[in-house]
Amino acid sequence: MISLTLRVTHNGDTNDYQVGPKVQVAFEREWKVGMPKAFSADQRVEHMYWLGWKAQQASGVAVKPFDTWLEGVESVEVVDGESPL
Repeated sequence: MISLTLRVTHNGDTNDYQVGPKVQVAFEREWKVGMPKAFSADQRVEHMYWLGWKAQQASGVAVKPFDTWLEGVESVEVVDGESPL
């Protein structure tokens, strides 16, 4: 299992979010590729932002649709864990 925590800065607020199994499976279903492969063979910044958005949403925060959410995102970075990155 992948252990991953992301730090998301969005609209001036910075918070850490766990990328748990629910978000990991959602990623693989959305992008049709395993996370380790996506972050080693076919790296896209969109994947990192999508994970930040989905992890924020999974934590219970009400988020806007992804493309609208992107307008307020300042950064998404790995802060803890064994990531596929």
